[in-house]
Amino acid sequence: MGKKILVPVFPSEWFYDACVRAADIVAEQGGLITFAFTRVRPPESAYDSDPDGRPGELDISTNAGDFDGKDLEMWRERHIAALEEARQLLYQRGVRDPQIDYLFADEADHEGGAQAIADEAAAGAYDMVVLSHGYFDDEVIEEESTPQEVAAAIQEIGDVSLVVC
Repeated sequence: MGKKILVPVFPSEWFYDACVRAADIVAEQGGLITFAFTRVRPPESAYDSDPDGRPGELDISTNAGDFDGKDLEMWRERHIAALEEARQLLYQRGVRDPQIDYLFADEADHEGGAQAIADEAAAGAYDMVVLSHGYFDDEVIEEESTPQEVAAAIQEIGDVSLVVC
């Protein structure tokens, strides 16, 4: 039976290392790769009307969950579309579209990205979570969570392996 792999989307140059490692595993053993987003962000163009370019009303309303459902769906579609380079890396290793999925982690009670990833990994019965060592080296932070916090939360689950490549 193939592996079910969760790859958190951390905006970093190191993200592609995690994609390649996950693709190699699925190409060898079969399975599914799921890209997990911990936060839905408005597109850069949404800030065009903000003259100072700093977080403002849009960020506050987005963080509070106060946005139109159509906007949310559009933002999610843009996030998925932005993974084109990652998909190309998977295709080059023999992974095909039916073996690729996407999810948007639920951050109940603003628990942070690390806990949201761990919750999704446990709830979705994933075999492993793949992170790049570069996240740790560069101290990348996603949704207020460090890679160390993500690793610790995954290790607490017990049934899900953590692969750092």
